[in-house]
Amino acid sequence: MIPVIAGEETCLRQRLNAFGRNIKGKSRLGERQDLHIEFTSSQSIHFARIGLLEDPGRGPGRKRLLLATDYDGPMDRHLEELLSLSPKPDALWGCCEGYTGCGGFADFMRRHLVTPDAYFIAFRGDNLAQLQACMSLQAWFQKCLAKPEARDVFWALPALKLLATALHRAWTVISMPWKCLWLSFLVPLEFIRLSRRLGVREVYAAGRQIAKTMDRIRVIGLFNRLVGNQPMPAPSPFSQAAVPQPQPPATHDPDSPPENVIQQNQLTLVTDVHPDRLPRLKAVLAWVEFTARRLSPPGSLVGISTIHTVRWALLDEGRRLLMVSNYDGTWENYIDEFAEMILSGLDALWMSAPDYPRAGAQDVVALKQFLRQHQVSSNVFYSAYEQTSVLNLIDDRTFARRYGWAVRLLAKEHPGFARP
Repeated sequence: MIPVIAGEETCLRQRLNAFGRNIKGKSRLGERQDLHIEFTSSQSIHFARIGLLEDPGRGPGRKRLLLATDYDGPMDRHLEELLSLSPKPDALWGCCEGYTGCGGFADFMRRHLVTPDAYFIAFRGDNLAQLQACMSLQAWFQKCLAKPEARDVFWALPALKLLATALHRAWTVISMPWKCLWLSFLVPLEFIRLSRRLGVREVYAAGRQIAKTMDRIRVIGLFNRLVGNQPMPAPSPFSQAAVPQPQPPATHDPDSPPENVIQQNQLTLVTDVHPDRLPRLKAVLAWVEFTARRLSPPGSLVGISTIHTVRWALLDEGRRLLMVSNYDGTWENYIDEFAEMILSGLDALWMSAPDYPRAGAQDVVALKQFLRQHQVSSNVFYSAYEQTSVLNLIDDRTFARRYGWAVRLLAKEHPGFARP
């Protein structure tokens, strides 16, 4: 989050929009733009976005530049790569306060680093090369199956798949009691650790809110039943929203990249935080971070399998909450799924905002209106695998890990099926 030099806001927005509409790096005239980062050449960046956010601390009309990246490896290497991918770094960073040139780029970026308070990564243990290899193997295998001679080569694959599936299910049954036992110790230990830092009362209340919609995790479901921790019914069947349909983003820039035009989309939100609700929000974010790292299986955040990455961070000494998400499908479906699957989790996160709907996420129309009012357009959005969904990646990873060895074994002696 970097302050933009006064007077540079309009020009920077226009140039960022041009970059965002031309993310592949070549204009209609075939000439490379001066403000450009060659994200498509990166071997480690999964997602990236650049946007302009309000900077209320510096006065009306002032902006700050948001750069959000999901990448592999250490930060030092990532910063070196960002600099190397920029043909003219000064064209972008020269519009920001405190930038002194390429020589001090790493220190400049570190001074403005915002560390997420909660961060979910769908495939935390896999780097970009591993995910691309899984996608490549699945695509290659599907092409092989279309060949007439495939039956002679892959005749034993169904039996091998059945064997691999049976072994996987057997391991799941054997390991389930140990997982439940581990969680029964892990959750109380986390409660003690967080209580020392944030206070018992806030951590317990936040934990109850988060746990209400996590019955699918057996240990937490048992806790909910023991303490009667169930979501409250909606206070009214009617929406409190003044307008029956969600409105377009209040900060929408018509020249920025459009929404809902590809398999993947992005969402950036900045909401105010009431000072009295900040301690509870910190505890909620701590539990979300624990859930994302310890309780979420690959590709699923509490049962939601449309999120590639999502993070929350407190800004301006806790006066605002930033959310940055990369997800599959349309904006409407994304919010509907959130409201259906983790209703109490949404309330726990955004009840800290003074203008959050009175009925919470149960009032979906009012919730969408609230989110639209706080949504910020991203001028640049990049994905390394933009046509692939989380569910596709789950399938590709499962295929590669369970059956990849069988496919390679059966195709080893057949040159016509060798991978390129």
